Amino acid sequence: MTQIFDFVSHQNSDGFDRISDDLILLIFNKLSDIKTLTRCRSVTKRFNSLVPQAENLLLKVDCVISSENSEWILLHVFKSLLHSLQDLISPKRYTSSSSSSSSSTSIQPSSPSEILRGFEKIKRLEIELPSGDLRLEKGTVLRWKAEFGKSLKGCVILAIRSIETNGGDCNNEDDVEIDFNGENGGGGLKLRVVWTISALIAASARHYLLREVIKEHKEIESLVLKDREGEGTVVMDKQGLTEFRERGEEDDAAAHISTVGWKNRTTVPAVRMRMRHVSRLDLPGGVRIRGATLVVVRPTDGKDTMKSEIEDRMEDRNSAMGVFSGVFGDVVGALLKKPSYLLEMNSF
Repeated sequence: MTQIFDFVSHQNSDGFDRISDDLILLIFNKLSDIKTLTRCRSVTKRFNSLVPQAENLLLKVDCVISSENSEWILLHVFKSLLHSLQDLISPKRYTSSSSSSSSSTSIQPSSPSEILRGFEKIKRLEIELPSGDLRLEKGTVLRWKAEFGKSLKGCVILAIRSIETNGGDCNNEDDVEIDFNGENGGGGLKLRVVWTISALIAASARHYLLREVIKEHKEIESLVLKDREGEGTVVMDKQGLTEFRERGEEDDAAAHISTVGWKNRTTVPAVRMRMRHVSRLDLPGGVRIRGATLVVVRPTDGKDTMKSEIEDRMEDRNSAMGVFSGVFGDVVGALLKKPSYLLEMNSF
């Protein structure tokens, strides 16, 4: 009789009851997607209590609003920046939730900081925006990755005019001179500077978007903000997050936010940029790249010391190698072997 009772009890028990909390949390950390984890909370009371303890989170945002003014930060930035450059670049338009708040179908707030308030022990957070910030000429590719602390610590930008895979005449005779005036239809140096500035502003706007998340979740050790199109990525490691929090307490926050010309973005410090360019680059497999430009950006920090060309090459290599994968990584490797042009830019 006892054996029958034990068998029935075993049959009626929940299999997850025999799994430890640590193992379930390991599974949740592997899942990481917040929408999936939120659904898991409704499965059992135990899951509901364990989900907020997940350390690895992926937040896929469909529509972003700021909890401060209910308007998308990046939209404000690019409306102001690109007003005078609309023939080259135009902003993507998004619908603010505040504009439709009076409609019969209510839209739930989607500020990242509001969504994350239900999680208590975040260590590694990745936020994915619905799309990139720039709309370039058809065929043009722009990729960038920026590292931040309290402000910009470094940025790598790769721009490609076009990619051809027809396996044409690949003779590897690359033209490394920049077409300064755009006489060859490539837009010239001016266009590439516009791309660089636009990428830096996009990065600083995304960094500003993270302020509330960083302040509310002091346990975060790694933070990544990217977009589904793969255009740009903002990264903050443990050291950068610590710097942000410490300086945020010591300094006036307004001193690090742009208040002239553009709203709601971290001020870009004075920077020194090394630019490399090839008009044509032939890669293995019959891939031809046209108009490839690599820009490695570093803040000057008020230091006027000039480094040797070898030191600059080594720093650029350390900063740029491994940032992009696939064909973009191959292009970066090839461009790092080319001569560079030095440009400097004041804080903006």
